[in-house]
Amino acid sequence: MRLGLLMATITAGTLAMGICTQPSTAQAATQAPRGFSGHAESSVPGCPYLAWRLARAADGTITGLAYYSDLSGTSQVNGMAEPNGTFTMTLTSAMGKGPTGTVSGRRMSNGTIVADMKGQGCANMHLTMKPLTDINHWTNAGGGAG
Repeated sequence: MRLGLLMATITAGTLAMGICTQPSTAQAATQAPRGFSGHAESSVPGCPYLAWRLARAADGTITGLAYYSDLSGTSQVNGMAEPNGTFTMTLTSAMGKGPTGTVSGRRMSNGTIVADMKGQGCANMHLTMKPLTDINHWTNAGGGAG
């Protein structure tokens, strides 16, 4: 009986601590994730466009996806942005015949990124992407919808 009472007391205390130490909704809210959205024509004639959706974390880590406009393949994008505005990314095929290659570029003073991709087959291009202030609200034109 004493053991049951002790366990009930410990459980109630643990629950009370959890409830009292939960952050408020305002504290738990984080800044909207920033990123980039865009599409570019391959430098190889007859190839589909490549569309991009990228997120950039506060530490400079870049993650996202890229896919051909004919949906023949999708790729995972991973990279790193440096404080001086330069960045590199690697594309790894994740589904179908997703684009593979490396991207090197620079963030311009207006926030737009300009880069060149070198890869296999259709995955060769010059691209420009507009910044998104909130990747949860984007449009195909970039810049976010609010």
